[in-house]
Amino acid sequence: MLKLLAFCGVLTYVTSLTPSPYVDFNFGGSSESDFEDQLREQEFSEEKIDQLLEEFREGQKELEMDLEADEDDSTVSWAETRGYAECAFFKTPKYGYVEDKKLCSGCLKPKSMAEICAEFQCPFFGNSGIPPGANCGFMARQLLSANWAVTSIDAGDLEKGYEAAFWRLYKYLNGANTQGATLASSVYMVNKWLLGDHIGQIEGAQMAFFIPSPYQDNPPAPTDGQVAIEFWSPLNIYSRAFGGDRSGQRADVIKNQYRMLQRALGEGGVSPNKKMLMTFEFVKPGCGSQRSEVILADHA
Repeated sequence: MLKLLAFCGVLTYVTSLTPSPYVDFNFGGSSESDFEDQLREQEFSEEKIDQLLEEFREGQKELEMDLEADEDDSTVSWAETRGYAECAFFKTPKYGYVEDKKLCSGCLKPKSMAEICAEFQCPFFGNSGIPPGANCGFMARQLLSANWAVTSIDAGDLEKGYEAAFWRLYKYLNGANTQGATLASSVYMVNKWLLGDHIGQIEGAQMAFFIPSPYQDNPPAPTDGQVAIEFWSPLNIYSRAFGGDRSGQRADVIKNQYRMLQRALGEGGVSPNKKMLMTFEFVKPGCGSQRSEVILADHA
């Protein structure tokens, strides 16, 4: 993991119930030339731009293979890729099922955690205390303690604040640290959105990138004063997963997934902290979003 990530065509949204604020930041654009323009605007060196564009091309080749594999339902089941069994009350045409079969025209299954962790170092997960298979409609895990690179998102102007936060962390991973090191090629990105007492009010927001080995135990200090290294304590999280960039549909997808997650947790007798919403993404250069999750967590 000694290359830098590139989020091609990643659109990240967060929704509360009503209203539905969301951030639309297309990192990498829709083509290699769009990505190059963004890198030049951020004043990356010619050497680094060449490196990142090559990774972009490699990622696009992998994406083409994933798309071909997704056409074959015999590869990996939806339950395997998601990491949990779907609830019977979601297996209806409203949720994209026909005769108990999941249909997904023009989009990808989420990449399974097993596939991701076999190729790259995952964040540290443990048992949440809920036995696997005891419930349906969500994955329950404990996000174990670890170091994360974190920066605030300006909630006063979410679109500009989100983009600025991303570039700060991106540059930290790309040498804007006291070691001048490139820390990772593929990155786990978590966004935290802290809600106020009024529906739709966002009191605070953070973006965080997981710091992989060999830097996890002693991460290099950021050279940007707005980036910090935070040690996160263990936290039980509950998530639903989906894949693909879902261009033009992602806001609705995330809104629906949060609603489904809340219902599944309610049916399972789990009462999460509804004042903190989280989104998670795993991406590789040129591949877009290979796995996205909507997350609710226990009270810290």
